[in-house]
Amino acid sequence: MVKNFNMMMFLYMTIMGTVLSLSANNWLMIWTGLEISMLSIMPMISNNNFLSSEASVKYFIIQSISSSMMMLGVLLLLTNSKIEYQMILTSSMMLKMGIAPFHNWILEMIESVDLMTMFLILTLMKIAPLNMISYLMFKNNLFIMLSLLVGSMFGLNQTSLRKMLCYSSIFNMSFILASIQTNSIWLFYMIMYSMMLIMILVLLKKMKINYLNQLSLNESKMSLKMNVWLAMLSMGGMPPMIGFMLKMMIIQMMMTNKEFLMSMIMIMTSTLVMFYYLRMSFISIMFSSSTMKWKMFNTMKSSNWIMVTNITMMPLILTLKT
Repeated sequence: MVKNFNMMMFLYMTIMGTVLSLSANNWLMIWTGLEISMLSIMPMISNNNFLSSEASVKYFIIQSISSSMMMLGVLLLLTNSKIEYQMILTSSMMLKMGIAPFHNWILEMIESVDLMTMFLILTLMKIAPLNMISYLMFKNNLFIMLSLLVGSMFGLNQTSLRKMLCYSSIFNMSFILASIQTNSIWLFYMIMYSMMLIMILVLLKKMKINYLNQLSLNESKMSLKMNVWLAMLSMGGMPPMIGFMLKMMIIQMMMTNKEFLMSMIMIMTSTLVMFYYLRMSFISIMFSSSTMKWKMFNTMKSSNWIMVTNITMMPLILTLKT
């Protein structure tokens, strides 16, 4: 009871830190909000075992370095220095979020945290840095291209579902960075991505799955496996799912702004990401373990909200596309 109360308090403080950063009108308050979020999520990362404690120390060191870089950039801005402060500020936020090429630290610690904390690190903790990047008039094409390539290619040979989702997060962050440059829909993309990610994490927690080969050996009901299939297709960007509509919106905006090379790279890397999500979804649905087939076609009593969300959100995305 006490532990759950403490976790709720830490979660509340993490959200409040993000809200403070989003509503701040000066650099000091933005930095304060980021630090409150960082210090609040650390006890949630450290989960009474050696690996999670090590992960929390790594997280603290990386976030401290990025915060120091941020303050250096703000100092250069306030002193009207000729040094490129925008590059320093942008790099500090990329390090804080784990965007390529600053992504190795998040891959090392993601295996040691629980799924709820993983969700917070991959979504909530990135909103305030993304909002700060949107204030800077800086071209992020290098970071976008690296994240597209790293997120798509390095996820192909992964057997850990956590690392696969982490590479997928890096890939999706490249689309969000592109949407920051072209339009103001990055927050909408982030919300929809968070919804797709929480669907997958809820299903993985129910099925107690951490690795790719466990999908074929799992004895879960067919209803759960069908929901995994739909959620994976949506995250991978299979038309006409939510993920495809979101990516199509960003690519159309890039082409409108005559970013044809970046648009082509986005399309090609999206097919690679779709491949490893298709692999996950077909393993879960086609290799259906040793249980009898007819036993698995039970009434879909659990996780119906995931299937309903994937279907009903499609018309909404189509209306927002224009």
